[in-house]
Amino acid sequence: MKLLNSSLLFALATAVAGGQDANQIQNRSDSESRPQPAPLEAASNKSGSENSSFSQSDTGVQRPVSLKNKGITTYFGYDSKYFYRSNPLATDSSAKQPTGMWTNTFYGGSGLGIFDMDSAVVTPYIGASWTINDYAEGDLGQFNYNSTNAYALLLAQYGNGWSARVGFSYAMDRSIDNDTEDYRDYSPNIGVMKAFALSPSTTGIFDASISSHDTVSFVIPGMNESKLDNTEYSLSYGLNHIYGDFVILPKYKLSYKSFDTGGNDGRNDLTHILSLKIDYPLSDSLKISAFTGFTSRDSSSGQDNVNYDYESYDAGASLGLNARF
Repeated sequence: MKLLNSSLLFALATAVAGGQDANQIQNRSDSESRPQPAPLEAASNKSGSENSSFSQSDTGVQRPVSLKNKGITTYFGYDSKYFYRSNPLATDSSAKQPTGMWTNTFYGGSGLGIFDMDSAVVTPYIGASWTINDYAEGDLGQFNYNSTNAYALLLAQYGNGWSARVGFSYAMDRSIDNDTEDYRDYSPNIGVMKAFALSPSTTGIFDASISSHDTVSFVIPGMNESKLDNTEYSLSYGLNHIYGDFVILPKYKLSYKSFDTGGNDGRNDLTHILSLKIDYPLSDSLKISAFTGFTSRDSSSGQDNVNYDYESYDAGASLGLNARF
């Protein structure tokens, strides 16, 4: 009988611990910034621009912003970041466990030709990235994970400065310690963007997108693996300001997510993200950056009546190496 009781207690403790880990992983996956491929850091350009460039998302996905006159545009690179995160598990409780994070991203992609459609220049893009995410401080090492991202995108650029896109993105997180898949996301998306030349050294960039997220998340028995399915509507406005050798990039993003699955049915999230990044190029292919950001989420409870509100801020530096041809 003592052996049976001990076994039952051990099984109960394991289930509780597993449930806590699952909740923490879901919170982190749910709060992760996974922007859709989109041109966000471009100067205003007309169709037939002589240069090609791209911008970088928080997840390492590279995003085309302008086109060469002809042919295929290819890029690849590496980005390493070390930063402080005040609330890595996206919780509203006192157990925020602030930590340092070290991320290393390898990425690549191509623009697959240019098609003149009279009113617009259209280019299909494909790309992928792989990121190693390490919690460098605190007790969160057990949650270290790798992220894989891939996308296919059809981008149309118009002579009046507007661009439109339609695409499909894939994202996956995998636990390093357990070698298990924690999160998966399939996301069709559409969006528009316009860049405004505010002065010879400053460009304003407006972006709007709608995306549907079909997800599979870390589960324990009885949990709904598609709990994080949602539809997201987002707006952002940023500046690209050149000051001497520095590029200063302040940005504000507003995101609204609507959930309709399992315990999240009826839940709606309104998220504000303020960020500032300063780039300093060391050469044409190498740059260093300093960045900071603040995130605040106001969430209405779904059927499970759980509070998903949270605030978090980041601050750190990065080193980026890229090549394009």
